[in-house]
Amino acid sequence: MSSGSDVVGAADGDPGAGGGRRFGPRASRAVVPPVRFVPPALPVVSALFGAAVSGVVIEPGAFAWSLVPTGVLFAARLAELRYGDRVAAGGGVAVAVVAASLAVTLLGCVLNPFLCIAAFSGYLDADRYLRGRQVVVAAVATGLVTAVGQGGGIPGLSELPWLYAALAAVNVGIGMMMLHFARERERQVAARERVALELAAVHEENLALHHRLLEQARETGVGEERARLSREIHDTVAQGLIGVISQLEAIRAVEPPARERIDRAEAAARDCLVEARRAVRALAPRQLSGHTLVEALGDLTRNWARSHQIVAELDADEAPPFVRHGDVLLRVAQESLANVARHGGASTVRLVLGGTEGWVELTVADDGRGFDPAEAAARGEGRGIGGMADRVGGVGGRFGVQSRAGGGCRVVAAVPA
Repeated sequence: MSSGSDVVGAADGDPGAGGGRRFGPRASRAVVPPVRFVPPALPVVSALFGAAVSGVVIEPGAFAWSLVPTGVLFAARLAELRYGDRVAAGGGVAVAVVAASLAVTLLGCVLNPFLCIAAFSGYLDADRYLRGRQVVVAAVATGLVTAVGQGGGIPGLSELPWLYAALAAVNVGIGMMMLHFARERERQVAARERVALELAAVHEENLALHHRLLEQARETGVGEERARLSREIHDTVAQGLIGVISQLEAIRAVEPPARERIDRAEAAARDCLVEARRAVRALAPRQLSGHTLVEALGDLTRNWARSHQIVAELDADEAPPFVRHGDVLLRVAQESLANVARHGGASTVRLVLGGTEGWVELTVADDGRGFDPAEAAARGEGRGIGGMADRVGGVGGRFGVQSRAGGGCRVVAAVPA
């Protein structure tokens, strides 16, 4: 029982309910569905029927006077095409519009009974402009007004009052049925919309779960591969270097020049063994072995300082208790300290772990010889820096290196909290 009021355009240049502007030579008028022309057409049809029987069923004078309310209804319906959507449903203006329309229609039915044809628009007005109990009252009033015309106006009502009562009952019953079916349809549409929204929510939840499962599978696969590589390096490269070192240590009875070369080879093998073991630790599964990040960084800093005889300190007073990507920051610290030991020539190193809003930041700064990052990249060096950047970027973090020749180096890595 909808009048189609939910689809109406606007004049050219007005983005109103039509959904946007239309451009071109035919865009000067709003697009109005044909059903919207039904209410304005009904008064015209009523007037044509009245004119056809004027002088036979209707007195010519009464018909002439009926053209006044008929014209008012026609003009009101034309105005409704343009301004009807501006009336708030259920408000005082809407009630006044519907009441005035019924009053004018009743007056017209008294003079021209065929104007009851136009009274049908009252059902459309009730559904369009009113809400709640207002709709029922307007539908009943429309049925009563329509029965006046169907009963032949005042003469018919005076002669056959029972006929008016019967017609009114039929009209009101039909109106109530129409309202019932309309409300039932609205409930069904609302139910379908709720189901559609629930299905959409379930679909979004399934997509999110799918992404989480993919991410977990990817992380599991990466962790397994890293563990495999760690075992391979430990079982092959590291063990092989240990064997080489053992053989070199066993060589004692040689001339001094050869002994010097053997010592250099042994030192190189030991350095390679240290790097192999660092790679094994770096490739180990992504976990901190039951320790917090602060504890792991503390152990790393102490062991590194003791091994390399370099002063190193850790400031973690502002560190959060839990770090979601602690393994990433731990790997950055390991790689940074390894770079300091190999290339830095530093006397002190300072690690700072702190938290800002939504981020956890690790800074590793040394007072070593420093380097030019652009020059190192041009020479193809700095793979460790690239690896750290990739690792931090893989979890949505930020990474940066600040250094200059003779000015030390500062590595900053921030990951989401």
